[in-house]
Amino acid sequence: MSRRLPVPLSSSMFGPLLDDLPEDIFDPGFAGACERLDHYVGALAREVGRDLSLSPGEPFDADRLMDERGWAPPSRATVEWLLGTLELYGVARRDGHEWLVADLDGHPPSAALRAAAVEADPSVAPAYEVMALAARAVPDVLAGKIRGEEALFGPQTMGLWFSYFSNDNPLYAPSNRIAAAAAARAAGPAPRVLEVGGGGGSAAQEIGRRLVADGKTPWLYHFTELQPAFLRRGARMAQAVLPPATAFKAFRYDINEPPWTQEVEARQYDLVVAVNTVHLARDLPATLAMLRSLLAEGGGLVLGELIRPAGNGTVHLELPFSLLSSYRETAGEGRPAGFLTEAMWRRALHEAGFQQVELLPAQLSRCVEAYPGFYCAALTAR
Repeated sequence: MSRRLPVPLSSSMFGPLLDDLPEDIFDPGFAGACERLDHYVGALAREVGRDLSLSPGEPFDADRLMDERGWAPPSRATVEWLLGTLELYGVARRDGHEWLVADLDGHPPSAALRAAAVEADPSVAPAYEVMALAARAVPDVLAGKIRGEEALFGPQTMGLWFSYFSNDNPLYAPSNRIAAAAAARAAGPAPRVLEVGGGGGSAAQEIGRRLVADGKTPWLYHFTELQPAFLRRGARMAQAVLPPATAFKAFRYDINEPPWTQEVEARQYDLVVAVNTVHLARDLPATLAMLRSLLAEGGGLVLGELIRPAGNGTVHLELPFSLLSSYRETAGEGRPAGFLTEAMWRRALHEAGFQQVELLPAQLSRCVEAYPGFYCAALTAR
């Protein structure tokens, strides 16, 4: 099966499916940027497969392959990403426990596709560099020579990640904007807001701007992040868009630890928001229950997340995250590593005590049918 490519989001196919989203969620060039990135990821996956000497036309069992190559067991998530992505792009096929890979040659090189994409829109460059950085690290991470965290995060790459998670990156910004739209709908006047896992502050910028524009300027905004460099930058970015009257505070917060051990009081927030953070919880229902305990009566939890396709399908942008131990360790009985399906989120939220769960866009499943690479969504739980 060939990879299906995106259509313009203003087309008749998508228009009715996104009528619950504000019109400014997607930049005009978003669809074209997605299409170019799709081609690039497919080329990159084929090149990684060649680098790992996956023999075309010879059936193999993934577990046996890992044993024969001596690949570190925790790297199974990366192998699953590679095989699933090759299947997504029509150059691999699964038959029971065995895989069959087609000829991986004869396609445009990823470097040429990357150069053309950046020439067409220079603002997408960080997305391509992150994927290329991850692809280069795959052989050494599989062999156990280096940890994914060491390969991807360090003083020399921190600026790259700030740029990748930026609202100036049109391929990432919709995640922040959809979450901000959901937050504005869930908030009442002058809400008390807690953001967990705020990263470099790009989500806080969109959330703050949307709340102020909708006449719901936060009474207080608590920005939290675990990584010190991200916390410092994120606090500056968040504070820059909030009016002086908002009581602002930034501090470290770990979603895996009880709030009361981190000097966070129960029932003090009207809105708790997190963008691409909570899927990393080691015990998801426990983390969700702890976040619920922070909500005042009538408050809401808003989660901006990449939603995995039904049936644990491959997320083609997942490669960098599949290399990280914090991502891999989330796998368990009944759930894959990292990103979850809509059904998994709903089940986990209900287990945590939330009674009402809404999805934005509501027609996400139909959007995915139209374009399998449509992952951006926000869940609001009360």
